[in-house]
Amino acid sequence: MNSEFIMDRRYITLATMFLLIGTLACGTFSGAAEPTITPTTVATPTLAPTATIDPNATPLGQATDIPATAENSSLSSTEEPTSETGDPQNENQDSGENQSGENATPSNGDASGGNSNGGTGISACPTGGQNLLINPSFEGEFKAFGAFEELNHAPNWFPWWQDGESNLRPEYKPADISIAPNRVHSGSKAQQYFKSFGQFKAGLYQSVLNVTPGSRLQFSAHGQAWSCEEFNMCPGGTSVNPANMLMRVGIDPTGDTDWSADTVVWSEYFNPLDQWQVACAEAIADRDIVTVFLWSSPDGPRQNQDVYWDDATLVVMP
Repeated sequence: MNSEFIMDRRYITLATMFLLIGTLACGTFSGAAEPTITPTTVATPTLAPTATIDPNATPLGQATDIPATAENSSLSSTEEPTSETGDPQNENQDSGENQSGENATPSNGDASGGNSNGGTGISACPTGGQNLLINPSFEGEFKAFGAFEELNHAPNWFPWWQDGESNLRPEYKPADISIAPNRVHSGSKAQQYFKSFGQFKAGLYQSVLNVTPGSRLQFSAHGQAWSCEEFNMCPGGTSVNPANMLMRVGIDPTGDTDWSADTVVWSEYFNPLDQWQVACAEAIADRDIVTVFLWSSPDGPRQNQDVYWDDATLVVMP
């Protein structure tokens, strides 16, 4: 009897040991499994940040007087635009496509009229007076815009763009006179931006302080564009089978930095392919701060689509 009891205890002990070993083994294997991590999605802003002071933007020079006898008067669709002399040079630049979404037909350099938001017919374009802009000719050391290394902008000018749908963020860089003299209107640099095989709606802006409320202002800028279906079709950087580049300038008399605001007064569209043309907008200042905008949105896909801006002016009308 005692021997049977002893054998039963041995069996119980062995069974308990096997059960304990099995439990430990299962725990080890189950604990080795990697936890499932759900990736997070980072939202892309639809607009570039607003006019926060740029730590890289150091003021360049003082306001200067613009002669009343400026080189270009207001262009109309019946006038032949003048072109910058100089042979285009080979440019290693990408560009892109765009759907403007505005259902607008560009005029061939017509800068008259403009938006109904306070805008009227344009007088001489540009008119003379003291230039209220800082760095109006896009000179100085270009710096990256925040964390966007491909967005290199001139001091005191800020890039903006629209994300979503078919619009992509373009790349910004200086156009250098040593590389492509025909792409610089004056000085040694101009502002350039582009997107290869991509649509974009983008530009630049600058907010101007110490404006007298109630004063009538005129904003003008020289623009040029390059649009080429395929790079190998365009020797010398000329435009071949181009898109309409749909460029324009605008003023927000309230000082808002949103290019899409209803308060912006816009010029007519213009399409300055491979030549410099000037566009103007006029508005009456609502506050002691106004914002000026450079805008472009090509209407079709091309391999090379580049926009250039130079020599902008903001003056009080006499």
